[in-house]
Amino acid sequence: MRYWKGSIALSTTRDYPLLRQVLHSGFVTHRQLFEFMRLDYCASSRNAFSNRVLRLVKHGLLIRHQLPFINREAVYSVSEAGASEMAGKGECYARPIDHLKSGNGQGRLHHSLDLNEIHLALKRTGTLVYWTPETEIRSRNDLTTAGYWKYYDAVVAVRLAGQDCRFALEYERTPKAAREYLSVRQRIEQETSVAHFLYLMPNYDLLWFVADKLSECRRAVHFGLLKDFLQLTLGLPVRRNGSPVSLTLVSVLTHGLVVPKTGTLWENIVV
Repeated sequence: MRYWKGSIALSTTRDYPLLRQVLHSGFVTHRQLFEFMRLDYCASSRNAFSNRVLRLVKHGLLIRHQLPFINREAVYSVSEAGASEMAGKGECYARPIDHLKSGNGQGRLHHSLDLNEIHLALKRTGTLVYWTPETEIRSRNDLTTAGYWKYYDAVVAVRLAGQDCRFALEYERTPKAAREYLSVRQRIEQETSVAHFLYLMPNYDLLWFVADKLSECRRAVHFGLLKDFLQLTLGLPVRRNGSPVSLTLVSVLTHGLVVPKTGTLWENIVV
């Protein structure tokens, strides 16, 4: 088949999975994107991957951001043309494209990159069944009657003790205004599609602040630190709202059916 000069033929097994991941991530570093593709068996050669990304940038489907403070790595986001292409392939996307120059662009960037690390940590355990990103949650909430009560950062399912354990994930990188947590609490209390709620924070002070604001929530909400999750994943020590008792995340999700040994790292372990 002959193509028009300047056109691009997209591979269903290489290009579309890559574009889909960038669309769902919002922003993603070169290293993170390669790791996503490698874990999904969509890339093995770093050079071939880099050439593919460069090709998508040159054809205007991806935007490359040069941000010197991100460890000298390139950061990518999907362009309007790229999002339109993916929408035509059935991708659910119901919000404007993220722009660095928007009011909260830098905050959104760092939030997305940290969330990618959380996602990758879970994929490496081998227990991840699915990760529903915020883009799909927003689409479902805004366009259907079968959505969630809140725009979660992700809804996650992991395979543990022979069953799929689902939880809503929120990464609170910066605090909201104190009054906003009343609405958060009300939405969590009304949620019927998810039984478990996990909040991750980058430092203990913020963890204490958010846990205090949600202490009276009638649903069980668990809190943990980002750095601990990246090291221990499902062995993360968490505390429930209103309780001083620390449990592991895996114990919470399985109602105590699986309790990892002290010091066990949940990397590359399938339960």
